[in-house]
Amino acid sequence: MRFLVTRPQPECSRTADRIRAKGYDADEAPMLVFCPKPPEKFDLSNVSALAVTSRRAIDVIADHAQAEDFRQFPVFTVGDTTAAASKSAGFGTIFSAGGDVASLAKLIVSKHMQIGTGTVLYPAAQDRSGDLEEVLAQANIECRTVPVYKMNEAVDFPGRVEERLRAGSYDGVLIYSKRTAATLMHLLGQRGLDHIISNLRIYAISQQAAEPLSDYMKVEVAEDPCENALLELALGEC
Repeated sequence: MRFLVTRPQPECSRTADRIRAKGYDADEAPMLVFCPKPPEKFDLSNVSALAVTSRRAIDVIADHAQAEDFRQFPVFTVGDTTAAASKSAGFGTIFSAGGDVASLAKLIVSKHMQIGTGTVLYPAAQDRSGDLEEVLAQANIECRTVPVYKMNEAVDFPGRVEERLRAGSYDGVLIYSKRTAATLMHLLGQRGLDHIISNLRIYAISQQAAEPLSDYMKVEVAEDPCENALLELALGEC
């Protein structure tokens, strides 16, 4: 059985390797490409904590000239993977929400008085889902959102992926975000592959990620918004 993994690198390779370790074939076709774009200098005035929804944001600030300044703050992460990346980057105090942006906001609200009443700095993607700033504002917590990277859409399918799509060789396509799904749809149309869309078996990490594809086909959604649940769904049906 063969699966197509569409998440950005380096996660794409890690997921593909997990699938291969189970005895299946996996092709890598990242639909988004990471492009760091941090400001030359961050305004850290009145900051009392960081909020992070992607390990890419951790990678950017860990390589920034103000990296040591960032490490003095506690960091709130959206999930355990980002928490692990924060620990590897040298952060000492880490709180993991283990879920989505809504659960991250809830965690920050519950811990905010413990770590100080200052501003929460949110180094984020230029294009992102969920509005952490707005949710925290409802709890009277100031959140300063600073875009630090951009995810550019892929312009073509790599290697033999297009050939295998045309041949119907994939038993499942793994989708990790709404933008990934939208980019996949765009490329399929651009390459004249609209006719295969309804035949693809799609596994999405969340309902939000499934949205761009749900009008065209049945999308199976993981029980929890995490990779383990997604792989359990996709590989459990083999």
